Amino acid sequence: MKVLVFGAHPDDMEIGMGGTIAKHTKLGDTVLMVVSTVPSQRERRREEMRRGADLLDAQLYCLDVPPEEMEYNRQLIRQVDQLLESFAPDLIYTHWDQDSHQDHNTISRSVISAARKNRCSLLMYEQTIPGGIVPGGFKAQSFVDISDFIDLKIASVRAHQSQHEVHGELWLQGVKGRAMYRGYQINVAYAEAFEVVKEIEVHFRHR
Repeated sequence: MKVLVFGAHPDDMEIGMGGTIAKHTKLGDTVLMVVSTVPSQRERRREEMRRGADLLDAQLYCLDVPPEEMEYNRQLIRQVDQLLESFAPDLIYTHWDQDSHQDHNTISRSVISAARKNRCSLLMYEQTIPGGIVPGGFKAQSFVDISDFIDLKIASVRAHQSQHEVHGELWLQGVKGRAMYRGYQINVAYAEAFEVVKEIEVHFRHR
């Protein structure tokens, strides 16, 4: 199966669904992680995102949109369209469309627009930690048991050392704590949750 994962910034995908990415690659799926923009410390964070992807055994691509040009518009949708055409995914993951960060919302809306031809499934992962409080609530509809991959998930988040320096150890505790909470909901040690936009034949994909 071919899996396409979108994140606005270098650390977003590892925080939101690093365990699920690791599980996909362990099962033999091809995973392409797409970073939209590098908002600061460009060289350092580009190296961090390479380390994170390597730990998860995923491929990596950067749209490299200038931060001040991260807008929901035809140009960005066209870039996502082109990726969907060239990679031809069976499954797409993107940000939650009610995330408090404007860049996260921009890429989520662009991916939803680009996936309008309904050729594959589309799921949204939870708001990045740390994140602002929002009036809506994330609908946890699809769960992935990542108990065997929690250490790899945390290691991939730690790869973003620049962000660890900003947010401190509580950042990592928050990421792990949420995985523990989602795991408790489905009677496993650790899990990641997703809100479903659409599921198309995802249960019948042959490995």
